[in-house]
Amino acid sequence: MPMEPKFQILEKTGDSIRFIIEGIDVPFANALRRTILADVPTFAVDEVEFFENDSALFDEIIAHRIGLIPLTTPAERFSLDALELDDHTVTLSLEAEGPGMVYSGDLRSDDEGVKPANPDIPIVKLAEGQRLTLNAYARLGRGKDHAKWQPGFVYYKYLTRIHVSREVPGWEELRELAKRRGLPVEETDDELVITTTRAFYLPRKFESYEGDKIREEIVPNAFVFTVESNGELPVEEMVSTALKILMRKSDRFINELHKLAD
Repeated sequence: MPMEPKFQILEKTGDSIRFIIEGIDVPFANALRRTILADVPTFAVDEVEFFENDSALFDEIIAHRIGLIPLTTPAERFSLDALELDDHTVTLSLEAEGPGMVYSGDLRSDDEGVKPANPDIPIVKLAEGQRLTLNAYARLGRGKDHAKWQPGFVYYKYLTRIHVSREVPGWEELRELAKRRGLPVEETDDELVITTTRAFYLPRKFESYEGDKIREEIVPNAFVFTVESNGELPVEEMVSTALKILMRKSDRFINELHKLAD
C-alpha cells in the first residue's frame, strides 16, 4: 500500500528552497519538476515598440535583452494555477539619454505589481547625445512557450545514505567532511552513516573502498528537491502553483475518461 507523502523543508532563503518529498515515485517527481519549469506562468515582455534608438545595438538585440528581464508577478491578482491564462497586458516605458548605462530599473511600469525583479540588470550603454525611447508590453506566459517565462530553476536527486565501515582508514575525514557540508551524520559501533540531503562526493583516495566497505543505499521513494526563483514569484508560490496545475490537469483527464466511458 503506498505511503502517505511526507514533506520536509531542509533550507530556505529569499530566492531558493530545498526540501525532501517522501512517498512519491520518479514519474511524479519529474512531473513536478517539469510543471514548475514549463507550466507555472509569469509576466515577461513579449513585444517592444521603439520610438528612438541611437545606441550601438539594433532594436532586435535590445528587445531580446528586455524580454529576458524577470518581472514580478503578483500571484494574488491572477489565477496562475488555471489552465487558461489571463490576457492582461502591462506597459513598461523607457526614456533615457546618454552618457551612461541603461538598467532594468529605468523601465517604468503602469502596474506597480509588475516591474523588474532586479533593477540592476544592464540593457545598453548610451554615449553622449544618444537616446533610447520605447514601450515594452508584458503579458503572462509559460516556460513551455519560451524560456523567458520560466519562473526559475528546479532539480532533484535521490535521497541516499552512505554507509562507511570503521575499517576504512581515515573514515574520520569523511565524517568531518560531511559535517562541514551540513549533512546528517549517524555513528554506530560498526559504521558511519551519511544522509545525502545535498550532493556529496567521496575524495578520490576512498574510491577503492566503494562497494565493499563503503556502500550507497537509495532511500525508496524519497527525493531532495532544490527550487530557485528568478524573482518573478516566491519559491513557495512556484511549488504550490505547480501542484495545483497538476491537480487541475488530472481532474480534466479524469473527466474526459468519464465522458468516453459514458
